[in-house]
Amino acid sequence: MARFAASRVPDYIGNSGRGRTYQNRFTPDPLITGGYTYDGEASGIVSLGSVFKATRNNSPDYEEQAITAQKTRADEKMAIMGAEAELAGAALRGKGQVEAAEARASGQKSAARSKMIGSIASGIGKVALGAVLMSGSDIDIKHTIDEIDDALDTLRKLRPVTFYYKEEYTENPHLMHHGFIAQEYQKVMPDATYVDSFTGKLCIDTGDLIGLLVRANQQLESRITRLEVKQALATV
Repeated sequence: MARFAASRVPDYIGNSGRGRTYQNRFTPDPLITGGYTYDGEASGIVSLGSVFKATRNNSPDYEEQAITAQKTRADEKMAIMGAEAELAGAALRGKGQVEAAEARASGQKSAARSKMIGSIASGIGKVALGAVLMSGSDIDIKHTIDEIDDALDTLRKLRPVTFYYKEEYTENPHLMHHGFIAQEYQKVMPDATYVDSFTGKLCIDTGDLIGLLVRANQQLESRITRLEVKQALATV
């Protein structure tokens, strides 16, 4: 028994003389976090939390960078959309201005045409009205009254024609009319022509033709009568 009491239990676990040595094989030393050298000894006690915190603080803020990049792309997209909208708006405004100008020009042309037609119609109406008034006018408003000597000679010089009014001067350009050319009419009857104050075109007063036509008819009847008398005397 004494032999067993004097013997020691070998240090099979960790007490080989190298590395860490346990003071009590049944009570382990407390664990310590730290770095080790190649020799296995602690080079200093460092907190892993502080290392991670320092690394995180020194590293770039990727989330902020992503938000900034996204905002930049959104701003660029908005700028592009704004430019495209401005170009489209400018094009529409330009087109609208052109259409408005064309509409104004068309309206002015139509108004001028209507006014011109109205002026022509008014002139014709005035001539007709003047003819009516003159045919029923009183002798007290006239002077230097003379008979027409040869209406046939005057009418013979006139050239009756058929014609169509140009589109800008009538609303019915397809209708055919009978009348005279004012420039030719003026050479024969200068006092029966006038210039329209609005259109600046030469017009004729056809009312004067009434007296000429009546006198020409009288002349023809007189000639026929003389011929009839001459023929009757020739048979006697």
